[in-house]
Amino acid sequence: MTAESVSSVTNLAIRVEIKDFAPYDPFHGTNQPMVWRSVVIETVKGKATFEQTDYGHAGRFNPWETRGVDPALLPALRALELLADAAARAVI
Repeated sequence: MTAESVSSVTNLAIRVEIKDFAPYDPFHGTNQPMVWRSVVIETVKGKATFEQTDYGHAGRFNPWETRGVDPALLPALRALELLADAAARAVI
């Protein structure tokens, strides 16, 4: 492959953090254990952060919530959410 045949290069970094919280932990306060997941996706166009918990029904995750998405990434928000989900599942 020559430099002339490469039209663009995409750099992507994904960081996943998963924490388990005991029942009555101050972070959530319920009588059930809770799992919290955070995924940060960084591209050359910006960063998107997603968060998810199984708050309220242990073992069944709530929908992903955005915790900051750079404007340039908004058109790809659904794809980024799917990528975040896949990355979080791959860690388990």
